[in-house]
Amino acid sequence: PTLSGITSVSTSNLTVNGNAYPATGPLSNRNLVINGAMQVSQRSTSSNVSGYTTLDRFAMNANGGSRLTSQESLTSGDPYNEGFRYFMRVKNTTGSSAASAYREILYKVEAQDLAQSGWNYASSSSFITLSFWIRASISQTYYAFLLTSDGTRQLYSFSISLSADTWTKVTKTIPGNSNITINNDNGEGIAIAFVPFYGTDYTTSGHTDDAWGAYSSSDNLPDMTTTWATTTDATFDITGVQLEVGTVATPFEHRSYGDELARCQRYFQQLSNCELVGSKNTTTRMRINGKLLVEMRTPPTVTRTSTS
Repeated sequence: PTLSGITSVSTSNLTVNGNAYPATGPLSNRNLVINGAMQVSQRSTSSNVSGYTTLDRFAMNANGGSRLTSQESLTSGDPYNEGFRYFMRVKNTTGSSAASAYREILYKVEAQDLAQSGWNYASSSSFITLSFWIRASISQTYYAFLLTSDGTRQLYSFSISLSADTWTKVTKTIPGNSNITINNDNGEGIAIAFVPFYGTDYTTSGHTDDAWGAYSSSDNLPDMTTTWATTTDATFDITGVQLEVGTVATPFEHRSYGDELARCQRYFQQLSNCELVGSKNTTTRMRINGKLLVEMRTPPTVTRTSTS
């Protein structure tokens, strides 16, 4: 029978309305990245502190100089036309090209999500595909890499050539490797890093891109151009991050804000203006009972943000 909108079906792909879908992996819940459209920012929409301080699941790590991380809005053009309304921005408020300086946006994929995804990560003939929209205010070559955490750590890096102030869609298909280990647990499986700058403490001139290799803290990437790093208020923007099984970068899997928020709350949840029942335990301590919104990845630590 003829199905409306389906233009071709073969053993290798399914094409719907001109968009190709992979023969491997699920058609729904195929994006292994949470909050890839940068919708959820429970903690804050702006911060000058490293770590998980703005966009949920995406950390901004830095050393040297100063920086500002923020959730920003899209209003027109691409990637707005593909349904994106937000992006993550790193601003280089005070630059540094010191050997120990760096800026990176880091995302960690939970190991069991990868282990049960259908990607045969130990086989060089099995693939995952990473896609994203990226923009920088400085025209130069930037980098991204994937880093495994279990067993002997393995790193795969690749370059990204950008023109100034131009959104670019990047797609990278990455094979498995027999040296990769991914445990079926709730630990870190693979970290994805987007790098506007690494100093020479973390790079080497002879680094090999586009291949898996044993991780070395002093050999993450090739030596980088320092223009972005030394330019005051240079910006680095990203949205639409998708990681999926197979060789095809399918259209971004947009999920509702509610769905993404619940997924984010597995790792961090902010309880505000909610009912908590408690009693005074001592003159300096209260015992408070509260129900978590979703089950968390591990027993959580708690930070109080109000004394009232």
